[in-house]
Amino acid sequence: MTASSASSPLRVMQVVHSLQRGGSERLACDLARSVDPAAVESSVCAIDAAGPMADELARAGVPFHVMGREPRLDWRLLPRLHRLFRQTGVNVVQTHHLTQLIYSAMGARLAGAALIHVEHEYFSLASRRRKRLLRVLGALCHRVVAVGEEVGVFLSRDVGLAASRVVVIPNGVDLTRYSPTPRFARSALGLPPSGPLVGHVGRLDLLKDQESLIRAFHMVTDDHPDAHLVLVGEGPVRCQLEQLAATLGIRDRVLLLGSRGDVADLLPHFQVFAMASLAEGLPLAVLEAMASARPVVATGVGDIPRVVRDGTTGLLVPAGQPKALATALAGLLAAPARAQAFGRAGRVAVEQRFAFSSTVQQYQALYESVPTSLAAGGM
Repeated sequence: MTASSASSPLRVMQVVHSLQRGGSERLACDLARSVDPAAVESSVCAIDAAGPMADELARAGVPFHVMGREPRLDWRLLPRLHRLFRQTGVNVVQTHHLTQLIYSAMGARLAGAALIHVEHEYFSLASRRRKRLLRVLGALCHRVVAVGEEVGVFLSRDVGLAASRVVVIPNGVDLTRYSPTPRFARSALGLPPSGPLVGHVGRLDLLKDQESLIRAFHMVTDDHPDAHLVLVGEGPVRCQLEQLAATLGIRDRVLLLGSRGDVADLLPHFQVFAMASLAEGLPLAVLEAMASARPVVATGVGDIPRVVRDGTTGLLVPAGQPKALATALAGLLAAPARAQAFGRAGRVAVEQRFAFSSTVQQYQALYESVPTSLAAGGM
């Protein structure tokens, strides 16, 4: 029996790490809010903790569950998730990232639910142990979704998943939410009243390499002393980044705004959007910046080169090279007409290739293609 033949809506539960703001959490929650409610009844499960996205789900009327996982390996969470899946009668469990799959896979299958897994990147899967885990658990999945072409190649070639199980569904952006035109003044958003802004949105993490971004911005201030660097996001390296900015003498020029729910309002005020990641999948932050008609300067890692066309929608630089990053940033700040042209081309590219409405349609078709009742141990 497939979903298309069912008389009642499918019950789909998204399983994420937490309800803090992050790329995978954003995709899961946006899917839960955006699928056709006549066809899909959505819910969200956070295995760790709640967060600001809980309010968004509550306002949208999407049920959510917070499991409060214990540190390290919490084996008691496995039967708890199984009970949750069974009691809520979910037809499809969709997990985001390997940890969520580890905790959910057996419980979902034993509860008779189809299992769909989403991988948002591949750098966290580099070890042989994690590849082996994903290969084993991937056999329990009806489909494994890659958010970009590079991720899909990795899943088939390096992990060894059958190509028939892997499907690529690119991340997308809600074009009604992200606009090139500012809706609020800088002062209302806590931004400096004047001077160019180099913006960045992402988790403050070693792999995002905001250290290189700050070092690059330090070089940029030689030619643009009135510029500011705006970092939106939280993470474990925040203190180190604050200390680095202070050491370089630009602490007053680097704004760390923390986690914000108004990214769509901040983006139109950035003259350039920057990303210095050492590794990536298909980062939503880049797509959101392009949807806001911002020119992008980014490292050419993961699927970023498939999105940011060098010399057309932005500039690509090697990872871990602050000087190259600084040159690209300073060049666009000095050539606003070129930067604006990149931004306009970026908006068009997102409209044509990365509209969230297309992403939703592809996931909903995937849900409707899977069996709604799976016996444990069978497909």
